[in-house]
Amino acid sequence: MSEDDWPPQSAVANGPLRGSVYGSIKAEILELRLLAGAPLQEEELASHYGVSRTPVREALRQLLDEGFVERKGRFYQVKHLTPRDIRELYEVRESLETTAVRLCVERADDVIVARLHETIAGQVEALAANDRQRFSACDTAFHLTLAEGASNGLLLQQLTAIHEKIRLTRGREYEVRNWLRHSIDEHSRVVSALERRDATIGVAEMTYHIRSVVDLHFGTRRRKD
Repeated sequence: MSEDDWPPQSAVANGPLRGSVYGSIKAEILELRLLAGAPLQEEELASHYGVSRTPVREALRQLLDEGFVERKGRFYQVKHLTPRDIRELYEVRESLETTAVRLCVERADDVIVARLHETIAGQVEALAANDRQRFSACDTAFHLTLAEGASNGLLLQQLTAIHEKIRLTRGREYEVRNWLRHSIDEHSRVVSALERRDATIGVAEMTYHIRSVVDLHFGTRRRKD
């Protein structure tokens, strides 16, 4: 871990130390600067953040409770999701995402549709620039914008939590040829169904989109190059 890998001490200068350290580490995970399996050692983190080990330890325990880190012997590391973890996560995700699409077809206005197009354009630009961090951020924004269009606060809350966990699976997706291009195409088809107010096709497209990721992690390939 180098000095460039972590925020400067000023990043944790304001507010309660535990919350600041927690927020900074979690942001590094969600922004894909820390990938699954990356070590998180209390002493090293305390040195980088300019704090004692106590707020670091408390932050890591909170992240452990939330499922973003795991214990590896005496130390912590960014959680590596097991096949069972992925299956359970995506089963819940599919149910929530398809509900979001169905409700979005019924309730979304032109502003939501325009924002969805903007996130897809952002993905196209990120892919051209090979900017995986931006691509991931746009991908999350696309799905949460759909949830906003559903006009259901509880659904948006649950999908926000789900998409934070999904960031832990992103590394493998990026290793597959043309995977990101396929994701853009699938997002575009969901929006096309939304514009036609066709809930049946929208739900089918979202289901295909999500199950493609599950198939990837379980060693099968739904998508064709």
